[in-house]
Amino acid sequence: MSYNSFLNKPENALRRAEELLTISQPSAALALLHEILSPRRHKTWSPTYEKIIILYLDLCLQLGRSREAKDGLHQYRNLSQSQAPGSLEAVIRHLIEASEKKCREAKEAADKGESPKPEEKGEGEEATADDDDADFYEGSHLLLSTMSTDPEKAQRDTAVLLPALKFLWEVYRAVLDILKSNSKLERLYHGAAVAALRFCGEYKRRVEFRRLCDMMRMHLGNLSKFGGVGTVTFDAGRNNKVRGWEGWTADSIELHLQTRFAQLETASTLRLYTEGFRTVEDIYNILQISRTRRKLPGVNIPPPKAKIMAAYYEKLTNLFWVSENYLFHAFAWYKYYSLCKEYNRGMSDEMKTTQASAVLLATLCIPTTTSDNNKGTSKSLGRDAIQSTVEDDIAKEKMARMATLLGFHTREPSRDALLAEMRSRNIIEDVPDYLRDLYVILEDSTDPLDMVEKARPLLDTLRAESAASSSDEDAEDNTLGRYVEPLTNMLILKLIFNLSAAYHTISLDHVKKLTSGLGVSFEQMEKSIILSAQSRALSVRIDHRAGCIRFGSAALEGDEMRGQL
Repeated sequence: MSYNSFLNKPENALRRAEELLTISQPSAALALLHEILSPRRHKTWSPTYEKIIILYLDLCLQLGRSREAKDGLHQYRNLSQSQAPGSLEAVIRHLIEASEKKCREAKEAADKGESPKPEEKGEGEEATADDDDADFYEGSHLLLSTMSTDPEKAQRDTAVLLPALKFLWEVYRAVLDILKSNSKLERLYHGAAVAALRFCGEYKRRVEFRRLCDMMRMHLGNLSKFGGVGTVTFDAGRNNKVRGWEGWTADSIELHLQTRFAQLETASTLRLYTEGFRTVEDIYNILQISRTRRKLPGVNIPPPKAKIMAAYYEKLTNLFWVSENYLFHAFAWYKYYSLCKEYNRGMSDEMKTTQASAVLLATLCIPTTTSDNNKGTSKSLGRDAIQSTVEDDIAKEKMARMATLLGFHTREPSRDALLAEMRSRNIIEDVPDYLRDLYVILEDSTDPLDMVEKARPLLDTLRAESAASSSDEDAEDNTLGRYVEPLTNMLILKLIFNLSAAYHTISLDHVKKLTSGLGVSFEQMEKSIILSAQSRALSVRIDHRAGCIRFGSAALEGDEMRGQL
């Protein structure tokens, strides 16, 4: 049968490909279908082409040909995007589901210790692979396999799991590239993006996660730059980068926000804090797009729903907690609590108490700064004072930028500012009595001899109630009990600060006696003191030779001696 007959009647090509498969010639069938999809001359879409592309993609999945799958998907996009967008959506969903299924099966096979199945190939055919496969399998993976405690499992993962992971990753990339500016299939784009983020989190693919974030950031940048943000009517034919885009709508903004929330959660799971903070900037840019569209005459785009913003701040609490940024963790809790209290009419008293307690405890965990501990004093420390001023200015600039991106009510967020806001809105009145007593001890207590004795039973109560409210071990980290350890550190630092106001020198044995029963070793306490001294929150030195702690700056020491260990 001639080649022209295949072009004029795609049914003949499909039938011929199926015949080649019956005689174990999958590569020949793949090449034939690729020739049918590749011609640049005008073709009219028909259901037969959908059957051809599905068979073509199944063969690519079977043979591990990610590059051919990407090329065929692009060719079918050009054929069906305007004539049959529903068919393109069905094909993409089929490809993603089949690739994810193969990846799950490969993971199960690798966990069971099964060997990889040999690829089917016809007589006289040689197994071929993409050039990128060698880079994907060799290098770091080969080095890690030699260093692994279980080399056999590492080799099984390389032989069985990694080909499926690579193919699925390439599918996600191709789908996102095809749908990046298609308004008709916008939900499919965001669904694929969320699935790709879930893939990165499940399989711990940190490098792929960074590339995925950069890709989606580039797509968002093109849409914000060429997508008609500041115009009422948008002409999609002006720029090829946004071909198929019909303009920003309320649904578009909401979908972009939901995708970035999933991206924020994955960044917290993978502990990639830099990407998490860059995602916060992306969310801020999307909110700016919404704000710009609302100012245009005749454009009816409501502001983001309170439910969406509450979910955003809830994600931020986890990100800032795992990154140990207690200041913005507390501010995120405060914004989340404020939104829930204002817009959630079905909020129960128990939920209100729990969230108010979380706001208070998160605020009490914020480390005190030099200005907090030295109010009303103006001592000049020479070069140290200049260095401290420069560092403080840089830190303030970073905090002001982050506060702007997060939509906080102040550009200078601080522990005192948040506590003052809580007192003005009577949030402290919504917390249990024992937490209110703990707040008084950490904020107003000045007696170093009995403050630990008063705070210890309160911390024990917090730990016990948190353990009782959590149903399993996995939920324990999300309860109020996770604040016990940082609160204990803050109690120790408050004790040291009160001791510095009453004593010039105190023995280490006496300090150990005062902190006994907190469940904290002296090494941990010493580490907290040193970190606080390095941040200039306290002026303290530990003298192990004399067995004491000395407070105040060493004014009689020279610069040479001060730098000695």
